[in-house]
Amino acid sequence: MKKLPLYVALGVVFSGAQPVLADDTAGLKFYGRAHVSTDYLDNGEDSDLNVSSNSSRIGVRASTDLGNGLKGILQVETQINYDNGNGNLASRDTFVGLEGGFGRVRFGQIDTPLKQIRTAVDFFGDQIGDLRALTRLNGSTGAPFTGQDFDARFRNGVYYNTPSFGGGLVFNFHYTPEVKEATNLEDKSAAYSTSLTYDSGKLYLAVAHEQWESVEDSSALRLGARYKLNDWTFGALFQQATIKNIPTGDEDVQVVGLGASYKISSKWLVKGQVYNLDAKDREDSGTNLLAIGADYVLSNQFRVLFAYAQADNEDVAAYRITGGGGYGDSIATKPGETASGLSVGFRYDF
Repeated sequence: MKKLPLYVALGVVFSGAQPVLADDTAGLKFYGRAHVSTDYLDNGEDSDLNVSSNSSRIGVRASTDLGNGLKGILQVETQINYDNGNGNLASRDTFVGLEGGFGRVRFGQIDTPLKQIRTAVDFFGDQIGDLRALTRLNGSTGAPFTGQDFDARFRNGVYYNTPSFGGGLVFNFHYTPEVKEATNLEDKSAAYSTSLTYDSGKLYLAVAHEQWESVEDSSALRLGARYKLNDWTFGALFQQATIKNIPTGDEDVQVVGLGASYKISSKWLVKGQVYNLDAKDREDSGTNLLAIGADYVLSNQFRVLFAYAQADNEDVAAYRITGGGGYGDSIATKPGETASGLSVGFRYDF
């Protein structure tokens, strides 16, 4: 991670140009990720090659010592689409905040505590087979629900983290008075997300609850776990969502599954995960998501990613292997069909 003066870092974020490294005069740190894949995708009826930029980003972070144990913090993170040459300024986690002995408080647009659990246990984040294809439950996944988004960044958010206590225990609370930009003070689009996490390095455990006022208090409960044992890493997630903004009444949707990775050598990591979605109140609308793959690590910065994924849909389900927002393109699946894909990608972290 390179440090840049303010005018250079902001110029990079706004223009997408390559940075000219200079002395650190403003406490800013420049970072990013380029992740692009070439994939052969099948939606159950048609198949073709696709090139996708997958959560590629560029950003700057800053912190300044305020004295008395306090620090001011800043981040601006922008999505960069390497496949078509454009981007969205400040579209990812972007905030200003204060941290100290009391914990940390941030104002801005930030991943919710609920979303962060999925990030911690998903072995195919930002690839085909990304677990968000099932947990997000919005239109990009092929889910028959609208309005809520259970793997989101809250806009207009206030996010508080406690200090770590009890050897790795942290409480997180994230609130937004308006998920959508309000046009008046009577706008009812508040939401909150809260979690309790424990992370010792080897063992990670978390539970979160999220609720959206704007969609009649639709909510989700999520449990996640990750454990590292020598060259193995194991992960699991359970989610129970209650969807209320539909005319047929409340619907409960459950997602559960597990995954693992194994480090064969300093260069090769193999991995896999399998998850099931069960819509309790809607017949023949569930799916099974399977993903297997390998990472070939050429350096700390550069790796080649291989993946195969499929979503085996029941008769009226249309879940995708590319939905959810991590994989850049969302390719619709034919209802009742099996979506599948084979992917090779390059990822460069800087």
